[in-house]
Amino acid sequence: MSDISVYKDATLVRPLVLAVDLDETFAAGDGSAREQLFTLLEAHADEVRLVYMSHGSAEHLIGFAAEAELPVPAVFMADSGTTVLKGDGTGTIEPTQRNIIQLWPGKESVLKHIDEIDGVTAVEDAAPCRQGVKVEGEEALEALRVKADSLGCHIDHRGDGEWNILPYGVDKGTTLGRYVVEENLAPNAVLALAEDVGDDCLFGRGWRGAVFSHAGEELKAFGDRFHNVAVLEKSGATGVLEALRTQGWLELAKN
Repeated sequence: MSDISVYKDATLVRPLVLAVDLDETFAAGDGSAREQLFTLLEAHADEVRLVYMSHGSAEHLIGFAAEAELPVPAVFMADSGTTVLKGDGTGTIEPTQRNIIQLWPGKESVLKHIDEIDGVTAVEDAAPCRQGVKVEGEEALEALRVKADSLGCHIDHRGDGEWNILPYGVDKGTTLGRYVVEENLAPNAVLALAEDVGDDCLFGRGWRGAVFSHAGEELKAFGDRFHNVAVLEKSGATGVLEALRTQGWLELAKN
């Protein structure tokens, strides 16, 4: 949809758990689109839970949301899904965060073991339950994968030769799934929006999804693999509105 005016006075027709990154998505794009989106969410505040996600730090995520004057979310999900905080800043989401911590062998142990691998170098990473590394070559990558498995962890590509070591089975998708179960939310109320490397973990979990137009072709291919994942024509706030309409949450006003 090129004309943002079609979304004027639109309404949500069912409860929504909207999981979305912020940098080039929720807070980006046309100012009038953001105004219409935020007005829509505010009008249906009792039916909407916002989950702000990021591979970056909680500090960055919370600061970005505040600076952009975004609606207060129910959850901040940072550090590739390993840090889960209440949207009002009063602490962690439990038992979700506690369960993640129990799966993590500890930063000191992880750093000690990766120091033994040639071609793998730790990078600065303040996340409590994640460690980023730089990997040089396929042999080093395979050695890292084996070492991570022995620690009860897995690795996830973060781009540019860097990888994350994460607690086994933990990523943005599984953490969102745990939150949905622990909060007794309906999976068919969830809409997860993806745009970056590693966001494929959000798909194939029973809820609906969408891929922003600026995403890479590898991520867009999930629109062909899963019937409930839409590939959008737009990005930014306009893309969010498009996703809500395409996936059955939005009813346009009748002229």
